[in-house]
Amino acid sequence: MGEPLTTALVLHQGAESSLDYFLHSAFQERHWRALLLDTRHGPPADMGSQLMQARVIVLVRYWPTGWCWRGVLKQARRQGLRCIYWMDDDLMDRSGFDVLPRKYAAKLRRLAWSHRATILDWCQALWVSTPTLAERYANLNPELIPLRPQARVLEQIRSFSIGYHGTASHRQELLWLYPLIEKVQDRYSHSLVELYGDAEVRQLYSSLPRVQVQHPIPWERYLEVTAGKHLDLLLCPLLDNTFNGARAAVKFFDAVRLGAVGLYSDRPPYANMVIHGNDGLLLGDQYGEWLDAIHRLLNNQRERQQLAISARRRALSFFPSGQIDEA
Repeated sequence: MGEPLTTALVLHQGAESSLDYFLHSAFQERHWRALLLDTRHGPPADMGSQLMQARVIVLVRYWPTGWCWRGVLKQARRQGLRCIYWMDDDLMDRSGFDVLPRKYAAKLRRLAWSHRATILDWCQALWVSTPTLAERYANLNPELIPLRPQARVLEQIRSFSIGYHGTASHRQELLWLYPLIEKVQDRYSHSLVELYGDAEVRQLYSSLPRVQVQHPIPWERYLEVTAGKHLDLLLCPLLDNTFNGARAAVKFFDAVRLGAVGLYSDRPPYANMVIHGNDGLLLGDQYGEWLDAIHRLLNNQRERQQLAISARRRALSFFPSGQIDEA
């Protein structure tokens, strides 16, 4: 049997790229079992037992701001854990911040530079990412950690793209979509969702993974940024209200522009436009029906292609012959 792994507590703020580019490989080479702890949140309920198991604690870039994490660091020192500070930018020299955007520089000052004395007093070892940093802080005997990315950094996964391109007048639809998108993102790890919305919409969807909320833009700009863009599915729910009852089926053409299969509410104007199962899908208001449709299309590329081709053929029929290229 091999030697037991050394447990290292890794305190970080969010998914730092340096974890994948440098630190995970460094931990593996040392046979360390890394326990990642996001200091933007409070310590886990079993923090005490994790501290008892650990032999090393690594601070990634920033000094934790919460008093509870400072208690963790004090306990780590009392237990004699080896304390390491990781730096992949020069966070100790404020003069370098002058070229940075003001907001980002303020973050570095608040989370790193203003705590530099505490950090250097706390850490027993300094790890750095480049020879330049090693030279600048040679008096601290830093260890240069080589750039060895994790394989997943280069891994190319076929993602499944879903969009909802509604304007500000579709706030009710954006609220209705949230539970559906929450379920989709929980079920599938390779689904990407693109929405358009204001700050309130961005806040609403901020907790969901792989959801990007674009800022609303004028029509001409929208045509420019979506030219050549591809989506697999375009969600087009339309709730039953007086305002929506007067709308036209313009989203059908948006779906065609994006090469997407349109999923539409089974009510006017889409019920009068879409041929269900031929150039799109007409769905009721139950989330289960939309989830089933997304699941089926996600796993059936041939059906997606056939629906998208039929929709484009249908859309072209609205244009006089020769006005638009059918390729």
